Amino acid sequence: MAANESSSSPRDPSASSGDEMAASWAAIFSQLDLQGAARQLASHCAWVSRQGNVVRLALDPRTKLVRTAAQQDKLAQALSKHFGEPMRVEIDLIETTAETPAQAEHRASLEQLDGARQAIENDPNVRAFKERFGATLLPETVRPAK
Repeated sequence: MAANESSSSPRDPSASSGDEMAASWAAIFSQLDLQGAARQLASHCAWVSRQGNVVRLALDPRTKLVRTAAQQDKLAQALSKHFGEPMRVEIDLIETTAETPAQAEHRASLEQLDGARQAIENDPNVRAFKERFGATLLPETVRPAK
């Protein structure tokens, strides 16, 4: 094993529990070489476990249409590349309380939007317009700066 591989090898999320597992899956997901529908499938999955070369993920039944055999195979290939050994992916259609990468991204977007709205509301110039001219701010028109 090369020296740089030992320091950058991903931690096995199965050794963790709860929030650590979700954070580990989010970190693994962000490093996977996936595009399109395969990436969408992975983003909607939550980590369940890893036992040997089998990774078990949970997919909410409401998003089951993103799961196809071809996309699941692409996900297995990406995980094999990531872990450096052949991996098999099993996806259970179950509701889970663990946050998926898609849910984390949605939550982060909402937090950014809320922050942008608060920043606009607290801006001294906006407050001055409200006080002086009776202006109102339309919250749905506020977008966070990229």
